[in-house]
Amino acid sequence: VQDNTGQIMRHNRNSDPQRIAPVFFRKKLFSLAELEHKIAVKTEAGKSAKQSVVELEHRIKDLAEIIKYAQQYKDNRSYHIGYKKAKNPDAYFRRYESQIILYGGARHMLEQAGINLKGLNVDKLKAEYQELMKQKSELTSTYKDCEKEVRELKRKQENLNQYLGRTQPDPAQDQQEKKDTPNL
Repeated sequence: VQDNTGQIMRHNRNSDPQRIAPVFFRKKLFSLAELEHKIAVKTEAGKSAKQSVVELEHRIKDLAEIIKYAQQYKDNRSYHIGYKKAKNPDAYFRRYESQIILYGGARHMLEQAGINLKGLNVDKLKAEYQELMKQKSELTSTYKDCEKEVRELKRKQENLNQYLGRTQPDPAQDQQEKKDTPNL
């Protein structure tokens, strides 16, 4: 075998790129097929985590709205009770109109959401909200880790493909090289 200077080189069976490539990735990967499989698995795990985050965000948004109405219901319930017991309901209503309206609106929204008003516990709802936020942060971290690992694996795959001579030249890079190369 001759190199590009015309000198004869001894053929070493260890210089074959097909045999050397797996050695480069011996720490974690043993073949290109395994690398591609790992990329597919991590990509799917990332998509799954992202979908779970989106679903959690919807649940969190709905729960935050319920908490808002539950708090309004709780804070303004005493005005509604006072209105029912008032000797002069018109005067009481004029005095506490906004609180009574807020109570009625909150009650209506909670009933529409199917919330039992007798067993309404705002603190329990807030605890559930905090738990959902914790799950969201964990899933977001998982999703970002998967994305990062996929980028690293794809970079390794590109490097391995380039080393093995399997890469197709980038058309944009070829055009740039043609511009940089002077014509004689």
